[in-house]
Amino acid sequence: MTPPDAFPPSEHPPSTPGNAAQTPALHLQRSFKWQALLRLAIVLACITDLAVFPPSEQLPLSIALAAAYTLWTLATLWAAYTSRPPLPSWIYPLTDLTLLTTLMAVSGNFSDPNWSSPLSADIFLFIPVLASFQMRPVLTAVSGILAAACYALGTGLGHLEHPYWHYTAVHTLFILVVCAGCVLLSDVQQHRVQSIRELAEHRLWLLDRIMATEETEQRKIAETLHDGALQNILAARHFIDEAVTTPRPTDALQRADEALTQASRQLRTSVRTLHPEVLTTGGLVPALQHLTEQASERGKFHAEIHTSITTAGTADRPLFWLAREILENVVKHAHAKNVTVSLQPHDHNPENIQLTITDDGIGIPQNALTRSLASGHIGLASHRARIEGIGGTFTIRNNTTGGTTVEAVVPQT
Repeated sequence: MTPPDAFPPSEHPPSTPGNAAQTPALHLQRSFKWQALLRLAIVLACITDLAVFPPSEQLPLSIALAAAYTLWTLATLWAAYTSRPPLPSWIYPLTDLTLLTTLMAVSGNFSDPNWSSPLSADIFLFIPVLASFQMRPVLTAVSGILAAACYALGTGLGHLEHPYWHYTAVHTLFILVVCAGCVLLSDVQQHRVQSIRELAEHRLWLLDRIMATEETEQRKIAETLHDGALQNILAARHFIDEAVTTPRPTDALQRADEALTQASRQLRTSVRTLHPEVLTTGGLVPALQHLTEQASERGKFHAEIHTSITTAGTADRPLFWLAREILENVVKHAHAKNVTVSLQPHDHNPENIQLTITDDGIGIPQNALTRSLASGHIGLASHRARIEGIGGTFTIRNNTTGGTTVEAVVPQT
């Protein structure tokens, strides 16, 4: 059997190259908004520090640098809330780090002999936090390492005469620990956003495939009715017209009756295919027997069905539609001489039901499943998802002696 509509477990629908590695624009814009608001808190901390611990030297320059950082913050805030295209991602942490490091150096916080300002150490903790909003772990890591290096270098050079290496080293390590946490958080957020995007793309892809499948099924129904029942009805009408004009109408009416009988049989088969009444009235086993008999007639193969149970509970319909899809593939592709359908309790867990369909046909060519999925066939893919959705398993394999075996194991409820 060569199923055209399989869905390998590890296979995913095709996506646009590079999309998975990009952050959605709307989410990134929202991240820049929150980043800009956090930068406002940093501005407030800087202004408070200058007011509470005014520098003894370079006060005008310190105020000018604080004003420059305030303008940079307002600019990023305006750009974020007006949906302006963002600058390259590395510019933001580099600008933050440059302006804040320069402000700490000019205001004398690095060289304060009393270590009175907490801002000289704590301000660098915000650098990796700000960078983490962009959901780029590498950028966050580089920003945090540079922030720790700037703090260690600035504090070390500023206190060469009265060094306090233990404090500097421990606080540098603390900045790096915060940086590590921001990197991990950034990585989690990045993968979360990418997963949401991939799921959205997957959903759109499935909707497209479902619509295409519906069109295909509608076309099949139209072709079946046109080539089968409709032709017989038209033939019956022709025979009836012939009976009106002929002196001996018996033969023509008999042919009309045969054509209408054949049309009725074809319509009944089509209706049963679209809505399996036997499944509703008789249950799973009679429905499988009916399916198997129809498939053997169409595929010209010998078929057997073995079962020791009467129902799989709520899994009756998923198993029926799966069996129908598989037998349809056997008829179309397998060139089989013998087919066996088995519905039994599972060997290792009797509470589960196992449906097995085996044929001695040509088997599944290598990569056939992947190629069929790539070409848009999702028939078995939807059945696999349905079986797995109720807690079951679904496998397809080539037999060592030739042919194919399909197994579905579902819990009986």
